[in-house]
Amino acid sequence: MCRRREALDAAGLVQHEAYVPPENKPLLKEAEKRLRQPLIAGKLKMELFMTEGNTWNTKRLFDALNALASNESDSVLGSASLALIEGAEQAIKIDLHEFGGLPVFIVVAGEQIIVDTLLIEAEDITDVSAFNDAVLRSREMFPLSSIGIETMPNGETAYNMFGALTADSSLTNVVTEILTLAENVQRAVIAFESFFSQ
Repeated sequence: MCRRREALDAAGLVQHEAYVPPENKPLLKEAEKRLRQPLIAGKLKMELFMTEGNTWNTKRLFDALNALASNESDSVLGSASLALIEGAEQAIKIDLHEFGGLPVFIVVAGEQIIVDTLLIEAEDITDVSAFNDAVLRSREMFPLSSIGIETMPNGETAYNMFGALTADSSLTNVVTEILTLAENVQRAVIAFESFFSQ
């Protein structure tokens, strides 16, 4: 037991005593394990916005994400600007400044949350057939994200990268989806740059 304490002290962890009902002891042990990981510890507070059994709508999700982003010194989203876009259906636009201002759009549609961003316009691809082949073979390169073709409001064709999760997902999972999408866009730009016109 003494060696264990020494190892925990050496890792920079501090001891904190807690009193819980006996039936919650296993939950406390699990929480202790998670709290030893710095990134997870910072994200646990997000779960206060979402309780099990509830589902998001776009406005509630915007409010929760906006509250996270407003605390820039400790935001899991990093530096980000959010806007609620009104239209036929509401959407959230997040500009991720730490990803070059990448705009990410989020819509809660029925039982799904769609997280979406533009990858590239079709007119900026040098060989569409070869690019499509490369995209179809890239399934394992981009965890949690897919690439699809969409007609934009201006009538142009574009390739979007997107992810989807259930509308009752935790806020932690929504943020993970957003940040993973941004990282995947960066990976995709590097992986497919030979197909992009300069």
